[in-house]
Amino acid sequence: MTKLEKLLLSVTAVFFVLALALLPRGGSAGRLTEPAWTEPGPPADTTSVEDTLVVTLRQDIDINRADARTLTALPGVGPALAEAIVAYRTEHGPFSTLTELLLVDGFGAATLEGIRQAAEP
Repeated sequence: MTKLEKLLLSVTAVFFVLALALLPRGGSAGRLTEPAWTEPGPPADTTSVEDTLVVTLRQDIDINRADARTLTALPGVGPALAEAIVAYRTEHGPFSTLTELLLVDGFGAATLEGIRQAAEP
């Protein structure tokens, strides 16, 4: 084997070692993978809907922190009722249960039931 052949063989070996070192680990190099999808399960805790003031619909809505526009995402809550909720909360402080929403002028039992049903898993 000539010096040139030995040199080319050495350079090739170094190239392959470097190429292997740069490949991602885990055996998925060069492959596209589908994102994992899991079916939603039961909530992690057993807190009842009445005990929490965060209603989970497509987004979490905290009754005590949400602005009027966000509150309109709740079932049965339009702009006027959302403003009334914010005004009541500002005047009387945070709600401690969902049932306290019945104290807001214009907020009825049907609206409360709709929110509860929407929040159930």
